[in-house]
Amino acid sequence: MEAPKAESPKAGSRPLTDELGVTRIRRVRLVDEATSTLRAMILAGKLAPGTRLRQVDLAGRMGISRTPLREALMKLEQEGLITVLPRGGLRVLELDAEGVLELYELREVLDGLAARLAATRIDAAGRAALGGYLAKMEAAVPRHNAHAWFVNHAAFHEQIFHSSGNSRALALVSQVRLSIQRFHQLLLKTPNRWEVALSEHQDIFRAIEAGRPEAAEAAARRHIANARAIVLQVLREREQSAPATGG
Repeated sequence: MEAPKAESPKAGSRPLTDELGVTRIRRVRLVDEATSTLRAMILAGKLAPGTRLRQVDLAGRMGISRTPLREALMKLEQEGLITVLPRGGLRVLELDAEGVLELYELREVLDGLAARLAATRIDAAGRAALGGYLAKMEAAVPRHNAHAWFVNHAAFHEQIFHSSGNSRALALVSQVRLSIQRFHQLLLKTPNRWEVALSEHQDIFRAIEAGRPEAAEAAARRHIANARAIVLQVLREREQSAPATGG
């Protein structure tokens, strides 16, 4: 008796690799990599505010097709880093003083809330992690090591939100933080900002470590308010000088 023949794939059926998700995983990774690359270029100022994003040019420069690029651009639009033009097309979002004020107002409230909650909910592991990030920030100040500062600065604030136990606050602040992250370099160029910012973070840490929710909230809000004042001053000066230089 002949052995039964293996059934041939039915017309229209997908390959096994698709059933296992291999093709899908590669696609998702490509979109994530494109999103990460473009996000980094925007935050570093390599794609300046107001820059028109031409998909054909970007796809060629990045060596990818337009389909994953479009998906990456959609993610960046959701993050508030790019905007759709009225007649079609995309550009890097330009934040005027009013837009920055709104974002920093949100950030001040969310950071204050997270610090208040963390002061009563943080555990020993969270305190140790927070102190470790602060120590690395302290080490970065004398050398003006911006990379070390930014990495540990982000981790410090992230730890506070995790320690707050409020996952919704963490989700809300993520987009706000991305939108104003482009101003970090500007802040550190302000005279004495390194030292002042370090002192502000030390105040936040001490209040959380001591379990003082009101003091923690006040310190966190003061830190964001001071940063807001610096950024707004620079942006308003630029806006005032723009007509004179534009002819």
